[in-house]
Amino acid sequence: MDKRKKQIRSFEVAELANISRSTVSRALSGDPRISDDTRARVEAAAATLGYQPNLIARGLKNQTTGIVGVVVTDLDNAYHAHALQLLIEKLGAKRLAPLVFVGNTAEGAENAIARLMSYQVDAVIALAAPFSSEIVAACRAGKKPLVLMNRHDGPEDVSLVYGDSLRAGAMVADHLIEQGATSFAFFAGDDTTSISADRERGFTDRIYEKGFQMVGRAASRYLHAEALRVAPGLLASGAQAIFCANDTLAFALVDATRSAEITTTPLIVGYDNSALAAWPAYSLTSVDQNLGEMTSVTVDIAQTMVTGASNKARRVIIEPFLAARRSTQGQARK
Repeated sequence: MDKRKKQIRSFEVAELANISRSTVSRALSGDPRISDDTRARVEAAAATLGYQPNLIARGLKNQTTGIVGVVVTDLDNAYHAHALQLLIEKLGAKRLAPLVFVGNTAEGAENAIARLMSYQVDAVIALAAPFSSEIVAACRAGKKPLVLMNRHDGPEDVSLVYGDSLRAGAMVADHLIEQGATSFAFFAGDDTTSISADRERGFTDRIYEKGFQMVGRAASRYLHAEALRVAPGLLASGAQAIFCANDTLAFALVDATRSAEITTTPLIVGYDNSALAAWPAYSLTSVDQNLGEMTSVTVDIAQTMVTGASNKARRVIIEPFLAARRSTQGQARK
């Protein structure tokens, strides 16, 4: 007697669920066109029979793999690491398999893109990649649907999901003015994207609109050690409130205040609301980009592309909110 376990086939799941075999395939691949009730029936039948779909065979037959390429840079950045974690979790919940490529430099980015194109991914998500134009060109040449989780100012019509940096900058300005600050500075990120520039523009435009002046500005790469070297010069401006383009710059600025010869500590606001911002040592007020919603929308768009439900490019702006903490309580902290 052959004691090998019988391989369950999809038609047996279809028979048990009393639906078509094609519906079983679509339901188990996460096709959004399948109703929740039908998907539940299929999942229950599959669980009863112990059925596991053969993704490789399905890919060969349908020319789809259920694999989504995810390109990310700078995993030392807590925001990027958290965003990647959420993307992986949400892709898995949609029965999509993430294939992650990391490129921290221009050369690394090019290698990541080249390797990505050699795999049979169904779609690509680029997370905060400063090389958007290269990603767009490669995906277009390889006929890979693309979702950028950041801004893209090129002429190509691609799907974009990003935070409203201009609104966030204005929101920070309003908060600092409400706290009693009358002089302001901005700690910019030294990068090639428009993200830091948009945050700065939203902030400074509102400051000028309210009749106040900017008294200082500095820029640094998003590295704590470098920002710590730059921070004393910005503190010397005497600004009562400083908005930083991300939390790493803000942490360096807070650390610099502990050794700087200043009579009062300025109000400090960061951006990204990373986990460290809530630590008592910093208690940093920070802009939260609403990563939960941002990653959910990104994965939903990628899924519609994978299933062929829609290939139309979409542009979705996610509204941020401010997580206020001790770093902006009162006009200045001793």
